[in-house]
Amino acid sequence: MSRTYTVREIAANIGGEVLGDPERRISGVCSLRAAEREHLVFVDSPKHLEDLRASRAGCALVPEGIEPPPDMSGIRVRQPAHAMARAVDILAPPARSFEGVSPQAVLGKGVELGPGVGIGPMVYIGDGVRIGRGTEVHPGVTVGRGATIGEDCVLHSGVHVYHETAIGNRVIIHSGAVLGADGFGFVQEKAPGVDSESEEPLRHRKVRQVGRVVIEDDVEIGANTTIDRAALHETRVRRGTKIDDLVMIGHNCTVGRHCILVAQAGISGSTTLGDYVTIAGQAGIAGHLRIGTRAVVGAQSGVTKDIGDAQIVLGSPAIDARQARKALTLIDSLPEFKKSIAAHEKRLAKLEGKVTPPSGEAPEG
Repeated sequence: MSRTYTVREIAANIGGEVLGDPERRISGVCSLRAAEREHLVFVDSPKHLEDLRASRAGCALVPEGIEPPPDMSGIRVRQPAHAMARAVDILAPPARSFEGVSPQAVLGKGVELGPGVGIGPMVYIGDGVRIGRGTEVHPGVTVGRGATIGEDCVLHSGVHVYHETAIGNRVIIHSGAVLGADGFGFVQEKAPGVDSESEEPLRHRKVRQVGRVVIEDDVEIGANTTIDRAALHETRVRRGTKIDDLVMIGHNCTVGRHCILVAQAGISGSTTLGDYVTIAGQAGIAGHLRIGTRAVVGAQSGVTKDIGDAQIVLGSPAIDARQARKALTLIDSLPEFKKSIAAHEKRLAKLEGKVTPPSGEAPEG
């Protein structure tokens, strides 16, 4: 059952200053355009002022310099987006989906479950798995033998955690993600008894991937993302990193603390990302590289060499963002450049045709 809060109560919980009626009751959050009188909204920029004035919301979170309309309560905060995140936890708290172990789940030998663990139907938990207090495992999840999952985690439907994978506390893994699949490891070898003239003189021999994946605390992993196990040691994602949908992290990679990896980014094997790195959508990182702390890789960039700390790169191959932007601004002008060069070539050819060669020399051609 939902509960309503006064504007005063919400402000006290998020550390804001009340503007207007403090006793107005709020029961949910919404966008500016869809909000009704019982909703809380937020505005963090003057560019949304028109939408704010047109909104039917009962209360708005606003920064210094922005006032709510006269018929709307407000809460003044330093960071409206951050305050809204806190307000969402108050007005729309998460609800557990599962309590206890479903009779339709299958648990192997020696499984250890902490207090309050919820296991949904059609879940398979392998031998020797340990799951910490309060963690929820939704339907269709598989957890391989010897894996460990910490406290207060959520594994959504269809997640597959391979054997020996280690997951920390408060980790959220969305549907379809795969942790611990084999890294892409193959070596070429000559097929026995086959000479070099054969139709298939070489074959790809699999290198068994005997390392593991380690996910530290407070990581979130998007839907259908894959994180491959290491060849020999570990693939590691450090504390607080947030990974979007459809991201690929290859074997032996290390992703630093509090990184942001956006949808469809791909990181090849044995690459190291420093702390607070941002990899934008559809960017690709070649293998065995180092991406420095607080570096930013722009969308659709192709990174083929190391990137220094705090460097911003764009393009494929990726170069310094300032240089890349200058180059990109010239693209629209290239057709005109081509016409101009062609015109100059014609003029030059005419001029050269009019020049008389010095006495005793034959004309060229």
